[in-house]
Amino acid sequence: MGMSPMQSLELLERINAYDGVVAPPAFENDQMRWVGTSLSIAGIPLLVGEGELEEIIETPAVTTIPGTKPWVMGVAAFKGGLLPILSGDVLFRKCPYSGRARDYAMVVRRPGMYFGITLSDIQRDLTFNIDQRDMRHPVDPDFAKFSLGGFEYEGQFLAVLDLDKLVADDDLSNASATDNSIKGKSDE
Repeated sequence: MGMSPMQSLELLERINAYDGVVAPPAFENDQMRWVGTSLSIAGIPLLVGEGELEEIIETPAVTTIPGTKPWVMGVAAFKGGLLPILSGDVLFRKCPYSGRARDYAMVVRRPGMYFGITLSDIQRDLTFNIDQRDMRHPVDPDFAKFSLGGFEYEGQFLAVLDLDKLVADDDLSNASATDNSIKGKSDE
């Protein structure tokens, strides 16, 4: 009994599928890599890990909020909601920047926190071998408590900004400029 054309086609397909199985290529360099974005806040070059920030946007127009700390620029309409915009210069350096407008901001989203921080520069995405990370190199004092080491790139040290450490900072979580403590109130 002969094979039908359909059976011949199925057999041919199976033979080709079996012959087409090839071992995956071997990795020449199987080292772990760190990937992130090179940017600057308040003129300090930094790295932010891949997936750490939500996105980078043009700094939107903001509406100021009375009674907030100086680093709160205000809120902006963003994707159908409100996005607080923080001045990276005032937040880290404690003084406003008087030069060219900060054109870009990075959007940070963490549980309970959603805000944008102005950037002084955006470079590019960079990749480093993880064993090149230097945890002992000195970091700018204004960024040291939010840093997780860094990498050397083109003769410059780029500290890794840990956004989780930044979000956990007590000062950042309370943007009110008023003193909320109750001192010696009585019910007289």
